[in-house]
Amino acid sequence: MKSIYLIILLFSISVYSQTQYPKNFFSNPVGFKIAIAGTFGELRSNHFHSGIDIKTKQKINLPIYAAQDGYVSRIKVSSFGFGKAVYITHNNGFTTVYAHLEKFNDVIQNITEKKQYEIESFEIDFALKENEIPVTNRQIIGYSGNTGSSTAPHLHFEIRETKTQEIINPMLFGLPILDRTHPIINSILIYHENGKKEMIKVENIGNNKYILKNNPNIQSPFNIAINTYDLLDAAPNKNGIYAIDLYVNDSLFFSNQMTKFAFSETKYINSHIDYEYYKNSGLKFQKCFLDFNNNLSTNKKNTAFRIGNNSNTNQYRIKIIIKDSYNNKSILEFNTQINNKTEIKKETEKHKNLINCKQVFEFKTTDCEIYLPNNSLYRDQLFTFQKINDSINKFPVYKIMDDSIPSHKNFILSIRADSIDKDLRKKAILTRTHNNKTHYVKSKWKENKIIGKSNKFGYFSIAIDTIKPTIEPIKSNTSNTIQFKIQDELSGINKYRGEIDGKWILMEYDFKTNILKHTFNEDAQNKDAKLTLSVSDNAENNKTIEIQYYK
Repeated sequence: MKSIYLIILLFSISVYSQTQYPKNFFSNPVGFKIAIAGTFGELRSNHFHSGIDIKTKQKINLPIYAAQDGYVSRIKVSSFGFGKAVYITHNNGFTTVYAHLEKFNDVIQNITEKKQYEIESFEIDFALKENEIPVTNRQIIGYSGNTGSSTAPHLHFEIRETKTQEIINPMLFGLPILDRTHPIINSILIYHENGKKEMIKVENIGNNKYILKNNPNIQSPFNIAINTYDLLDAAPNKNGIYAIDLYVNDSLFFSNQMTKFAFSETKYINSHIDYEYYKNSGLKFQKCFLDFNNNLSTNKKNTAFRIGNNSNTNQYRIKIIIKDSYNNKSILEFNTQINNKTEIKKETEKHKNLINCKQVFEFKTTDCEIYLPNNSLYRDQLFTFQKINDSINKFPVYKIMDDSIPSHKNFILSIRADSIDKDLRKKAILTRTHNNKTHYVKSKWKENKIIGKSNKFGYFSIAIDTIKPTIEPIKSNTSNTIQFKIQDELSGINKYRGEIDGKWILMEYDFKTNILKHTFNEDAQNKDAKLTLSVSDNAENNKTIEIQYYK
């Protein structure tokens, strides 16, 4: 009887998660058939995708529409992230977000530019009152673009709970998205007790059913991860899946469901996937088990022990069900047995530098200090450190852990640098080298040390940046626009300021192309003018140019 109640409860949870959101409330935010380039919860670099990416026919300046009546509650403009974005609050407790826009409609654009000129900044993020910009269903609020961290023109569309700002899967709201295609399963990863990881390819035997190409030879309790993706009807993109359910001998062992999550959780992706395997192979396997410090709320069921622990049998029926948001499912089934139930006993290395993932960790030498906050790592790790001196580098290189180990939080790194001349100390920065490329680490000089923060381990050193940024005027496609290419090779662009005859002007920066541009909105005044552009990098090197022109 208890098992029947459990089945009913699990079925109720599954159905509720699919039906609790209104199916006929939100309209199509574009003026054509929706084709998806990215799904909710999709695996991205250091984050889960927080909405759906709607293709805009590879075009900018296509109309984008409000998905329902409401009011503009927030406007955000950034060189990175969402680029130009509009937030609309609706009367049923939801907020919709429209990101990577090329421009806003005239009302939103005018209010935004007014605020930008007030604070003299292109980057802006501000809230609005309910009666400032009301909108109606299917009203044009902006135009498709490629601003921010977008890699091609598209609309990033989100639905959030207004009260909590948690992001909800938009594909659960009945938008006109066609998906009759079942998820694809590529392979699994077996985690053996001795630490070995064994990848096994799968074979599709029809009717969306998969089997293993080779049976694993398992000697002791084990875990599983899976490599999988989803396809939709209107586009060939490999998208993220909605749910993973792992059954062992017909009992639910693990379940993850991408219904909603908070932005504060998104970095748990580096525990949700096998980050080490991804860094070494480029393949993303989603774990069907949890690391000790993985608190991702999309995990609906987890068993604390490995498959085969706390069991009286050596025989195991494994079933993994992969679902998309439209209840298309694919199933991988296989039988296996544990040939030796005796668990491999690991000798716990008593090492003062074993990092307890729940606690603060500190390390100190005469010239280097490291502070790692509590709950930074997803599981306990052995701390490794090496100081490297060579004839090529002026300053020592410090190898801290390995870049295949993810960190959920920033750690603080300080390196003593008494030998740097006083005149150069403001030009001293921390760098991290990866794949023979040097990356700036946000840092500053303080008390004879360079102090910086990073959330990636690897090779760190000090560099002196005395080279000014470069500013290159480039030809514009329109007569009312002036644009420049601005670059900095080491510490990177920090800030810029444009003025005409001593007055600040709005300049838009696109970090993908390094283009900085100003659009003249005023009518011709038939007089000489002077444009001044100053650009600074993160080591306080400044470049200024002046251009006389006739307007």
